[in-house]
Amino acid sequence: MIKNIPLLEVDEVKVTIIMDNTIDAFMTGNKIVHRFNSSRCPLIAKDGFSPLVAEHGFSALIQVKYENRLETVLLDTGISPSGILHNMHTMEIDINDLQAIILSHGHVDHTMGLPTLLEEIKHPPIQLIAHPDTFLERKVMMPGGYEVSVSAPKLSASQQKNITPIIKTDATLLADNMILVSGEIARTTNFETGFPVHYTKRNGKWENDPVILDDQCIIINLRGQGLVIITGCCHSGIINTIRHAQTLTDCEQVYAVLGGFHLTGGDAWSLHWLVCYPPNCSSNA
Repeated sequence: MIKNIPLLEVDEVKVTIIMDNTIDAFMTGNKIVHRFNSSRCPLIAKDGFSPLVAEHGFSALIQVKYENRLETVLLDTGISPSGILHNMHTMEIDINDLQAIILSHGHVDHTMGLPTLLEEIKHPPIQLIAHPDTFLERKVMMPGGYEVSVSAPKLSASQQKNITPIIKTDATLLADNMILVSGEIARTTNFETGFPVHYTKRNGKWENDPVILDDQCIIINLRGQGLVIITGCCHSGIINTIRHAQTLTDCEQVYAVLGGFHLTGGDAWSLHWLVCYPPNCSSNA
């Protein structure tokens, strides 16, 4: 594992939740969290949906600032072809401001919006950071005996032309060294055992794959505060993920951990949480 990665200390971190499992349009904000101002638009948009929609899945816009430099990346793309586009348009987020798209792992609820998103980009190519396992076939064996496909979508030839793929297992520095993508996360605890009903097809054969090696997170070092760690599903386990971030950066202090937490272990099922602790974290969905 690479250690002591030169992650730049940034002055500000802003995280905008574009898609999550639930939404409350009337929830008020505070000094820590800035909610979407629902008074800016009617409760029913022109397309017949709510101005902001929720769906099973996740997507977050991450902005980091250092002096006069501002960098913007997208973590994950939700479960539907148009869900995050709908919310991004409502929140007046310009897709073409993105410097990179990062996939936390290759499951449908974090990747299905990618093809449509790529078609909206006017000035390709854009960097796409993913693990080599991300686009393998995946499925979940449900307790009732039936199967559910959770595979990421396949990109067309024209969509692939719009990306510069960075496909690797180790860590990746982005945005002038202000954002670190963890790569594979070391599994060091004995209680975070993964997702036991998960399967991956390799070399034409399905195999039980509770570990889900492609799970990765984003790490940012906020000046004077410590690490901000943003996860997609955290199949690696939240303790493994935090420890891995500390090892990569040689920084013990953790300021915030947010995103999806699959709290699995002895259980076959999971909880999906969104937690936001620090003052510089902004949630809009």
